[in-house]
Amino acid sequence: MMQRYWPLIIACTLLACKNDLDQLAQVDMDADAPDRITTQAEYYYSDSGIVRNRLRAGRVEEYMAEERQKTVMTDGVELVFFNPDGGHGSVLTAREGLIKPRKNRMEVRDHVVFTNALGERLETEHLVWSQDSDRVWTDQPVKIIRAQDILYGQGMDANEDFSRYTIRRLTGTLYVDPEDTLAAQPR
Repeated sequence: MMQRYWPLIIACTLLACKNDLDQLAQVDMDADAPDRITTQAEYYYSDSGIVRNRLRAGRVEEYMAEERQKTVMTDGVELVFFNPDGGHGSVLTAREGLIKPRKNRMEVRDHVVFTNALGERLETEHLVWSQDSDRVWTDQPVKIIRAQDILYGQGMDANEDFSRYTIRRLTGTLYVDPEDTLAAQPR
């Protein structure tokens, strides 16, 4: 007797398991959503086979469409510049960053700290790195801590490894060693 109901059971099962393609087509992605998301990302950049820098970020969102091409980094950013011999040179850290590939520019903000190979430390809230000119700059207030000096200013320009820099509207206290030729000479 059960054999008579098999066709009915199979027909009901097939009707119940139907995919509505029109309904599936209605599921779409938000137009503003990133094309790719990476967590705990680590990228190495090289030139002529030599690693120049390493970028780490907690979360990376990449937008690849031509009109909105950018990379947004959050949850911490660290950019290490390597010396020509491959050793660590300068280190740049911030809470978030933005790469604009069409402008060859990277911007970092929120607790920006840039330390060079000499141990000099820059602190600011916003910093721009122009990759095509190897220039780093900000118009924001800066604090630079050196061996015995703390310098303040409104804006700064530097080369990309922060080994040479110019502070705009400089204030601060400088330590001058009595042996230094710039120290006041007794008469």
